[in-house]
Amino acid sequence: MTGRWSAVLFDFDYTLGDTERGIVASTRYALEQMGLSQPPEGEIRRTIGMTLERSFTALTGSTDPAGQAEFSRLFNEKAEEVMVDSAVLYPGARELFDWLETQGIAAGVVTNKNRPRIAAILERAGISPAVLVSAQDAVPKPAPDGILLAARSLRLPPEQVLYIGDSLTDEAAARAAGCGFIALTTGATLPEEFAPDTELCENLIALRERLEQEGRA
Repeated sequence: MTGRWSAVLFDFDYTLGDTERGIVASTRYALEQMGLSQPPEGEIRRTIGMTLERSFTALTGSTDPAGQAEFSRLFNEKAEEVMVDSAVLYPGARELFDWLETQGIAAGVVTNKNRPRIAAILERAGISPAVLVSAQDAVPKPAPDGILLAARSLRLPPEQVLYIGDSLTDEAAARAAGCGFIALTTGATLPEEFAPDTELCENLIALRERLEQEGRA
C-alpha cells in the first residue's frame, strides 16, 4: 500500500470525466418541454454535480416539488438517449485506476448521478471500480452518506479514505465524512472558492504524481 490511504474514491462529473454535452442537452430539453426559459450554458455548467432537484432550483429559482420531479423525469428521458455516448473520460483516468490497483489501494466512485449510466461509461472505458455508489444508493452529496457507504462496503474507516472531487459539494461531503479530500480544478468551481486548507491538483495526471510522491515519502 502506498502512503496513508487504503482507498481513493472519485466523483465522476468534471473529476473522472466530462458528461457536459449530455447534461447541457438534457437540461435544455427538460426546460424546453416545461416551457421555461433557457439559462446561459455557464449557469448549467455550475449545476453539474448537483442532484437534478437542486439543479432545477438553481436554474429556475423554484423549489416546487412537482416542478423538480417533472424536470428530473424529462432530463432522464433525454439523458437515456445521449449521456453514455457523449461522455468523455479525462486523460489518465484508466491508468490511475490501474496504478492504484497495483499499489493495493481500492479505487471507487461516489457520484450524485444515475448508477446504470455511470456504470456503462466506466465499463466502456475498461474501468472496474471496487465500489460504485450513486444517488440511488445513498443520500446525495453534500451529505456524507455516499462516501460513508463506500467506506463501509470496503470495510474501511473514513480516515483511511481519500475523496477526489471538483466542487464545493464534493468538498462538503468529504469534510462531513471525515475523510481526506483533494480538489481537482477541472470543473466549474474556481480554485479560490475552495477552503484555504483544501489541497488542489490540476488534473488526474498531476494527482497520480502527487500520490506517487506521497508513497515515496
